[in-house]
Amino acid sequence: MEKEATVKKFVTSITVAVALAVGVGTAAAAGGADVQTRTVGFVLSSATCAHLESGTSITGTGTEKSITVTRTDRDGVTTVANSTHTHGTAVDQDGNTYVFSYSNQFRITNTLADPAVFSGTMNDAFSLAGGGHAARLSNGFRADVTFEFDQAGQIVGASFDPLQARGDPIDFVTGASLCDPL
Repeated sequence: MEKEATVKKFVTSITVAVALAVGVGTAAAAGGADVQTRTVGFVLSSATCAHLESGTSITGTGTEKSITVTRTDRDGVTTVANSTHTHGTAVDQDGNTYVFSYSNQFRITNTLADPAVFSGTMNDAFSLAGGGHAARLSNGFRADVTFEFDQAGQIVGASFDPLQARGDPIDFVTGASLCDPL
């Protein structure tokens, strides 16, 4: 499924949270925030991002911190809230250097009638600045999102209904990354 190209950026935090909510994970983690720090990387090219000069390829790495809080109310409705921030550096094919910043926040909730489907709102932003071919990118969106999970807490379906978008971040029909590589 092509949506997995974009959905993969949310899989780690959402899967952990939903696995905990459906009883796959440990009870101790469900009682507080799940904090994850990891190194991430990306390749962004003019083949997918129309805002880059033809032939441009940018490779970046950075440190990402993701904080997820999962709460289930007394009626059994589960809410997952996540905030993820990434900062790092990148270089293009000519050796020009850049800095980047990525931020994503979402809050999704299921229902008793359909506990495997979580819906809510997501805010996503990616910025890149430097002196090379790209010089500056500012991409982002605010969207109503829906994720469907299997019994193991893995995403089996996703949809994005954009409320606002700037800079061509993703293809909202297929979910493929365009100018927002994280």
